[in-house]
Amino acid sequence: MSRFLIVSFISLLHLTLLGQTTTQNGQWTTNGTWIGGSYPGTLTVNAGDDDLDLNNQTISIDHYVIVGASDDRIDMNFANSNSTGSLTIEDNDTLIVYGDWVFANKSMDLNIGSNSVVIVLGDASFSNKIDIATSGTLVVSGNFNKSGSQGSYSGGGAVYAGSYSGSADSFIPGDTGTGGDQQQTIDDLSDDGFTEIEVFVDDEGSTPLPVELIYFNVNANDNIELMWATASEINNDHFVIQRSEDGITFYEIGKIGGNGDSNETISYTFTDRSPTAPVHYYRLKQVDFDGQFEYLEVKRVATGIKENAIQIKVFPTVVKNAILNYSSNQPIVIREIALVSLSGGEAYDLQGRVERTNALSYSIDVSGIQKGFYLIKITTAENQNMSSRIIIE
Repeated sequence: MSRFLIVSFISLLHLTLLGQTTTQNGQWTTNGTWIGGSYPGTLTVNAGDDDLDLNNQTISIDHYVIVGASDDRIDMNFANSNSTGSLTIEDNDTLIVYGDWVFANKSMDLNIGSNSVVIVLGDASFSNKIDIATSGTLVVSGNFNKSGSQGSYSGGGAVYAGSYSGSADSFIPGDTGTGGDQQQTIDDLSDDGFTEIEVFVDDEGSTPLPVELIYFNVNANDNIELMWATASEINNDHFVIQRSEDGITFYEIGKIGGNGDSNETISYTFTDRSPTAPVHYYRLKQVDFDGQFEYLEVKRVATGIKENAIQIKVFPTVVKNAILNYSSNQPIVIREIALVSLSGGEAYDLQGRVERTNALSYSIDVSGIQKGFYLIKITTAENQNMSSRIIIE
C-alpha cells in the first residue's frame, strides 16, 4: 500500500512531516541555490568540486530536500579552511543524500528533530568536533565513521548504518550488531517495521519510494483551486478529492488519475466550482490499484460565501444507486431544476422527480437517465442560481 510523506515512508518511521515540502535535486554547484525556502540564501562552492566551504553558518532543512539522484550521485563534502569556523545543520523535515556525507575540519552541530529524518545513500564520515543531537532518525546505507574522541551524541533517536568504524562504537549508544537502542544496522530497519525504507536503501535509492506528497494547497478565488504535487509514486491509481462543511464528515466531489510508479515530481490541480458554505474543508484520498487507500492532510479555506446566504449542496457527485440528493441550509422554493448532459447537451427536467425527505433535504430519482457526465442546474424562487457537476454510473 502506498504511503505519503506527511504520511509516506516517514509515516513508516512513525513520523509526521510538518508543512509544505520542496524537492531540490543536486544543486551542489557554484552558486547553487536551495529552493522553496529550504536554505535561506545561496551556497557558493569551489568550482570543479562539491566541497561546501561554509563558515559560521546555519543550514535549516525545513522542507523535503533531495540531493542528487540514483544515477547522479553527489558527495556532500563540508570542508572548512578556517579552523575557527563552525557549521550547524538543523533538519526539521527530510533530507535524502545520494552520495557520501563528509564533515572535515569543522566544528559542527547536526540536529535532527523529532519529526525528521536524514537518509545518506553512501558513507558518512564525521571528524572530531561533530555533535549530533537526534530525536529523529539517521540512516546511512554504507559505513558510519567517527574519528577522534571529541564531540557528543545526545537524544533518543536511532542511527541505522551498514557498518560502523573508528570511534563510532563508543560515540553512539549501543554496540554494533547487538540491537542497542540507538546504534542499529540496516537489517534492523525491517525488524523495526521500516521494511520499505530497507528496500529503498538496499536498492541504492533506485526503487521508487511510496507516494511522497510535496505539498497540498487550497486557495479561494472565483472558485476553490486545489493544487498538490508528488515527488514519487508507487502503485498509485488515483486521488479522490473530498469536501466537508464541518471538517468531520467528508464526501467525494471529484477524482484525478494517478501516475502508477514514478520518481519524478508530478503536479495535480482540481477546481471546485460549487462551494456551498462560508468555510470548506478539503482532503485527499490516495487509492492504490489494489483498492487500498490512505487519507492525507485536511485543508481549511474561507470560500467568501456570506454566512446567511442560501446554500444548496448536491450529493453524491458520483451517483451509483439512481438516487441524487440535495439539501439547503434554510427552507427554499425551487423554481427550476434540470440536468444537462456535458457530452451531448441533452437536458432533463427533474422537477417531477423530486421527493422531500425532510424540511431541508430532498431526493431525486435519476433512474432511466443515461450514464455520463452532467451539470445539475438549480434556480430558486429568489432567483439564486447554482450548478454542480455530477456523474451518473
